[in-house]
Amino acid sequence: MNQVGNCTISQTEEYLYLDSGKIQFTYDIKKCIYRMCFDALDSTTGDAGFSVRYRGKIYTHKDFSNSTATIYLEERKDGFGGGIFAAVERSWGELKVRQTFRMIPDKAFMLVQCELVSQDYIQSDYMAPMVLSGQVFPLKAAKRPRLLYVPYDNDKWIRYKAQELQECGHSYELSAVYDDESRNGYVIGSISHDLWKTGISTHGGFGTLSNFTVFGGVATPDTRDEAMPHGPVRGKIVRSPLIFTGYYEDFRQGLMEYGDANAVFCPKLTWNLGVPFGWNSWACVTTGINYEVFRKASETLDGLKDRGFINDNTVYINFDSFWTNLSKEEMKAAISLAHSRGQKAGIYYTPFVCWSDNFDRYVENTDEKFTYRDIVARDSSGNILPPIAGGYPIDPTHPGNLMRVKAMMHYCVEMGFDYLKVDFMSHGACESVHYVRDITTGIQAYCYGLEHMCSFLKPEDIGRPFFIDFSIAPIFPYQFAHARRISCDVFGQIEDTEYMLNSLTYGFWQNNRIYAYNDPDHTCLYKSVDRPVSDYYEAQSRLNASVIAGTVLLLSDDYRNPEAALRTEKLLNPKLLEIAKTGTTFIPVETATADRASRMFVRDDGNRFYLAVFNYTREEQSIPISASRLGNLPKNPVFNSLDGSHSYSGNEFTVKLEPAQSLILVCHK
Repeated sequence: MNQVGNCTISQTEEYLYLDSGKIQFTYDIKKCIYRMCFDALDSTTGDAGFSVRYRGKIYTHKDFSNSTATIYLEERKDGFGGGIFAAVERSWGELKVRQTFRMIPDKAFMLVQCELVSQDYIQSDYMAPMVLSGQVFPLKAAKRPRLLYVPYDNDKWIRYKAQELQECGHSYELSAVYDDESRNGYVIGSISHDLWKTGISTHGGFGTLSNFTVFGGVATPDTRDEAMPHGPVRGKIVRSPLIFTGYYEDFRQGLMEYGDANAVFCPKLTWNLGVPFGWNSWACVTTGINYEVFRKASETLDGLKDRGFINDNTVYINFDSFWTNLSKEEMKAAISLAHSRGQKAGIYYTPFVCWSDNFDRYVENTDEKFTYRDIVARDSSGNILPPIAGGYPIDPTHPGNLMRVKAMMHYCVEMGFDYLKVDFMSHGACESVHYVRDITTGIQAYCYGLEHMCSFLKPEDIGRPFFIDFSIAPIFPYQFAHARRISCDVFGQIEDTEYMLNSLTYGFWQNNRIYAYNDPDHTCLYKSVDRPVSDYYEAQSRLNASVIAGTVLLLSDDYRNPEAALRTEKLLNPKLLEIAKTGTTFIPVETATADRASRMFVRDDGNRFYLAVFNYTREEQSIPISASRLGNLPKNPVFNSLDGSHSYSGNEFTVKLEPAQSLILVCHK
C-alpha cells in the first residue's frame, strides 16, 4: 500500500484498489470491471464495464476478460487539483482498449473514460465507458427514487422529467438517480463536449435500476437526428466522452459540482459586466417589428430607470427576428436613438438555418459563388436533411456559410450592436456529411462553426464588450455564449411560467457555472401577441419567475399601448430588481415533480434567505411550507414579502395564493 497524489493505492494479482478519502474504487483485473463505493454508502454503485463498436462489431469488457492487463499509475495535477490517474490497457487481437480513471482527494466524484488505441488511424461511432448491470446506483430506504431525464436541447417545448425508475428511456449528457425525501443521490454525466453527443440509456423496475449505460454516439429524434446516425470519431487514439460520477447527500449540490467540473475542463465564456436588463421584440410583436415599436420601447425603458430598471448603467433594446422589416436607414436611426439615451442595441441571427426551400438562390455575401443548395446539410446519400421547425440545417463547415456568417458578424460590429441573440442552434449540430472531411460528427461541426462566428466578436478586437445569447440550442457545448435560454419560447400566461420553471427546477445549476446567466426568455407583462391580456397576478408570476432564474431580464411588451407601460411600471419593484441584478439563481425545494415545475425555490445570501412560492393553477391554492426543507434558517423564522403585504412565521406555515399568484419572501437571519 502506498500514496500517490494523496490517494491510497494497493494492488494484488486480482484487484487494484484506489482510495481518495471519499471514494473507494475497486478494479477487477481479470473481469475488466470496476465499482465505486462512496463514504456515505455501505454498498457499491454496482459493477461497471465498457462497450465499444469497432469495424461494425460491438466489443464489451467480457471479450477482454482473459487478456493481460497493463496498469499505469501516476500523480496528476491539473485544473481539478492533485490526485491519481490510473489507466488499464489490454489487447484482444488487433483491438487495444485503455480504461482510465481520475480521482481527486476529498472530491465526491471521479472521472471515467475509455480509449481505443492503434498505430494507425481507426474510428468508432459508439463508445460506452460505463455499462452497469444488475442492481445499480442503489439508494437504501428510498421510498420512490427518481431518475432525472435531461433533454438534449430546449426545442419544441421539451421538458425535464423526474421519472420513476421503471420509466426507461434516454437522457442526454446528464442524469441523476436520487431520493427526493432525503435528497441523497448520484449525479452522472459527460464533461467533454467537443466530439460526441452523449446518451444515457436506462432500464429498471419499481425502486431499482437494472441497467445504466453512458455512451458517446447517441443520435435520435430528440437530438434532431432522423436522417443519419452519429458520425464516427477518428484518430490513432479514439476517446469516449469523459464521464463524471458522484454521490451526494444532497444531489442538488451534486448538480452544481457537475457544472463546476465542466467549467474546470472547459471554462465558460467570461462576462465581466452585469446582468443584461432590457427589452426584446418577439413576444409582443413577433413579425410586426418596426422602427416605431423600437422607438417606443427605448423611450419607455428610459423612463423606467428611476424604478431601478437599469444595470451597470446599461439597458439593451433588442431586435428579434424580422428586423429586416426595417430599412438600413431606419436601423441606423434606431441604434443611434438607443445610444443617445445611453442604451445599447441588440440583434438576432440564425447562423445554421436555411428558411426557404428555394435552394437555388444565392447565399448572401458570397459574391454569387454559392447557392443554398451548396451549403445545406446532406446525409451520406447526398439527400438534403429534412427541415426542423421549418428550417433546413446548414453545414457549419461549408465555405459559403463561413462567408455568410462572417459578413453578418461584421455587420453587427460595424452597425454598433452590443448584443446578439443566436437561434435554432441545434440545426448546426445535426449529424451529416461535412465539407471539411476531417470533421465527422455533428458536435465537431457545431464547435467549428461557433469558433468561426465568435472569432469576429472578441472584445479585444472590436473594442467593446459584446454579449452572446443562445436561444434554441443544445445545453452543451456552452463556451461560446454568455447565456442560454433555459427553455423554449415563454410568453405571458401562467402555463408559460410553469413550463419555464420546469427547466429551472432541473437546470438551475447551469447559471454561473457553464453560462454566466440563465436566460428565462422575454418577459411579457401585459400581452403576448395573439394571446389574451395577462391578469395582474399572472404577469407578476411571469416577472418573479424571470428574476429567480439567474438571470437575463428582457421585457417584451408593445409600449405603444399605454396600458402595457402602466402595468410594467407598477410591477417593477426596486427590491425585486435588486435580486435580479445579483445574477444568482434560486434552487428548487421540490424535485419529484415528474415533468412539472417545483412550486418553491430558495436562495441563501448569508444574511438574507429568499423563498419564492408559485401557484400554477387558475384556482386559489394553499401551499404548506416546512422550514426544515428549505435550508439553513434560524428557529421560528419570519418571512415577509418584498412589499411588506404578507408575513409568515414559524417552522411550519401555509402560504395562500390567489389564482396564478406568486410571492417572493425574505427572511433576515
